Amino acid sequence: MEEYGLLAWNLIGNKNTKLYRVRLCIDPKDNSVTLPCNAITDGGDVELVTSSWEDWERVTNKSEFGDLNTAFVETAIEAEKIYQSPLYLPGKILKYEQVGDKLYFTHNYGKVNILYKGILADDDGLPKITDKEATAIATYIAYVLKFKESLITNN
Repeated sequence: MEEYGLLAWNLIGNKNTKLYRVRLCIDPKDNSVTLPCNAITDGGDVELVTSSWEDWERVTNKSEFGDLNTAFVETAIEAEKIYQSPLYLPGKILKYEQVGDKLYFTHNYGKVNILYKGILADDDGLPKITDKEATAIATYIAYVLKFKESLITNN
C-alpha cells in the first residue's frame, strides 16, 4: 500500500520542498557522497557544494607552503560574518558530478557542505501531505487495487 501511495504522490506532482544544509564525509574508496534520503534526485536539485576549508593562495613564489597570510585572512573574514543567511555555506565551491543519489568528486576533500532541495518529511520519512492529497492518493490506491482485482476475476 505504501508503494502505491508513493506512486500516486509522484503522479500528483505537488511536492512541498525546502532547502537543507548538510555536512558529509567523502567516501575515500570512490570519492563520492550519498545524498540524504529526503533529497530530490531527479537532477538539478543540489544548489551548492563547498569544501569545509576556505580558499586561499596555495601557490606562490614567496614560500614552498603557499601564502599562509591569505589563509589567516580568509579564516578571519569568515569568523567575522555574523549577519549571514542560514543557508550560507562557507568554503571553496567544488565541482562534482551527480549520478542518481550520489555526488562524485575528482579528489577526496574530506568533509563537504551541501545545500540541496529536499522533501518535507515526517518522522517516518514519508512526505507531508494535505488532506486533499491524502484523499487523491487513497482514491488512486482504491482504483489500482480494484483494477487488479477485476483483471484477476474477469469481472
